[in-house]
Amino acid sequence: MKKAKSPTRTYQSPLREAQAALTRERILMAAKTYLEKHDLESLSLRQLADLAGVSPPTVYAHFRTVDDLVEAFFNWLSPRLGLRTPLPPLERFGELPHALFPNYEAYGALLRNLMNKPSWDRQRTVDRGQRHSSWIAAVGEAMPHLSPEQRRRGAKVVSAFFTPTVWRWLVDSGEFEPKEAEQVAAWTINALIDALKRDASGLDDPPPHKPGRLAANRKESAQ
Repeated sequence: MKKAKSPTRTYQSPLREAQAALTRERILMAAKTYLEKHDLESLSLRQLADLAGVSPPTVYAHFRTVDDLVEAFFNWLSPRLGLRTPLPPLERFGELPHALFPNYEAYGALLRNLMNKPSWDRQRTVDRGQRHSSWIAAVGEAMPHLSPEQRRRGAKVVSAFFTPTVWRWLVDSGEFEPKEAEQVAAWTINALIDALKRDASGLDDPPPHKPGRLAANRKESAQ
């Protein structure tokens, strides 16, 4: 009679899982340090292993390809920037620059180096539909009288002012101090929300263009 095989263990040791999580964090932190000064496209997994002080097979165990690493890195970065936090009601959107801009400052070197690069642009489109839909839903819930186009256009312009892109523009191009940038962005958001409440007709489609009398006369003269 054959001895029954012992069942295969399907559980993971909590200690092993914790060690794996620490190793993954170590690798991603090494990627962060590198990407503060270099392009993501120039980073290889073997190079990352050297930077993290681990063996290449250890890196490959966490990220099979550079594309896997890129996806994981942006998923790691987004919550640290506060971009995965659920939105507050529209009336509190003006608080978001105060909550988010300090995070952008903390990762300022990284953000400045990543922005306007192909990898940044590709990742920014990954969850674009989800981000936009949450902004539009917040505007629609607070202002159900708005037309779909007014909600869509209003939500996007209001929400632009708590993004890393506008933070960088205010601080770098506008030369505002970090706290000033928070104040300016918060004021702009509140002003735009007030404008939506008062009159959003400017966000409707413009009437069809009709050629002026001068253009009509030119057409007649050419005939």
